[in-house]
Amino acid sequence: MTININRKFRWDRVVLILVVFVCCSSGMVALVGDNDDVSSRPKSLSHPEPLQSVKGYIIPNKTLAIVANSTKANDVTPDDAVSSDDKSPKLGSLLPCSCCKKTLHISKNPYTRHQAAARSLPNSFFVKNEAELNYGLNQNKLVNVYDGRGYRIGRLTHSKAMLLPEVRTLLEEMGNDYADALEGTDSEGTVFRVTSMTRTHDQQRKLTRSNSNATRGKSTHSYGASFDIAFMDRANSKANCNRPTREIQKLLLRYQKEGRILIIPERGCMHITLLRVN
Repeated sequence: MTININRKFRWDRVVLILVVFVCCSSGMVALVGDNDDVSSRPKSLSHPEPLQSVKGYIIPNKTLAIVANSTKANDVTPDDAVSSDDKSPKLGSLLPCSCCKKTLHISKNPYTRHQAAARSLPNSFFVKNEAELNYGLNQNKLVNVYDGRGYRIGRLTHSKAMLLPEVRTLLEEMGNDYADALEGTDSEGTVFRVTSMTRTHDQQRKLTRSNSNATRGKSTHSYGASFDIAFMDRANSKANCNRPTREIQKLLLRYQKEGRILIIPERGCMHITLLRVN
């Protein structure tokens, strides 16, 4: 009787040791996998890799060439394809990097400050409808905006590629600074994409039905004083989003600290308003 009890006790020990060994082995595998995953992520950026899917993103069929300021964006048509000898990627053919409050760490300026700044700009006026938009353009209170160095205009669905003259100058300066920051790096040629500019109050009211970020009051976009940056389009498939994201954050923080712009980090973009004219 005693011999049987001892044997049963010993088998229980063997089973217990096996269970503990298996659990420890699984834990070690999971621990090693988690450490590898974390170490591959940069500490300061939330989403350093290109977006896997972008809702509403349409890949344009045009080359990744920096368009001169004097060249109209409409002059670059879908038929302007690269030659068979050119192996460079096409503009928009690579997954973009996100530029929003999830990826950048930037303080929010109150929207009331944005509105006050928009009203105080020299050529500022409130654009109610299409007729007033055309009036502003004819009087040179608003100017057309085209692709430039360091930036390009995205597919605008609720706004026009127009800004106050001083705001267009701001955009051009930011584009040049961004291009300079990336020059000589693996990310050289990456551009930030402007996805919203001047919209009429009529367009603003329609937008509030589908976009929770859109204000129901007087938008600074209706003064031609603001534009949105939503993505950075990469020029090199070998370069990830670390540097483009880091440089756009440094650029925005510097302009904000210098008192040149006001920023609202939104869910899908960075809303930028000119604060003062140099």
